[in-house]
Amino acid sequence: MEQFGKTIVTFGVLVLLLFGLYFFSDWFSKTTGYVLGEDEKLRLAQCLTSKEVIFYISDTCPDCDEQLELFGDAAVGFLNVITCDSVGECPEGGVPAWRIDGRIYYGVKGFSELISVSGCAVD
Repeated sequence: MEQFGKTIVTFGVLVLLLFGLYFFSDWFSKTTGYVLGEDEKLRLAQCLTSKEVIFYISDTCPDCDEQLELFGDAAVGFLNVITCDSVGECPEGGVPAWRIDGRIYYGVKGFSELISVSGCAVD
């Protein structure tokens, strides 16, 4: 019976630990702005489009793919994406690049940074 009690306590501690890790990682992701829920991603993509933000990519750019994956399905229908390979309009510093209010921002951007520089609110 003593072994059964230890097993139950150990199992309970593991369940609490896993729940805590899940809760903390979700909270941390949303706090740092790296991860948003699907609704927030969609609202951010719609806001960026309404502000005429342009996202420049290349077909051979793994960082561009990473940025698009962060947005998921929201990117496909709402972001204003220009593929530089086909139109030749790449910014001088390369891709990925965001044109926001006439300024160019290079590299993969977290959601909090895009929200900050664009003035979009997703709450």
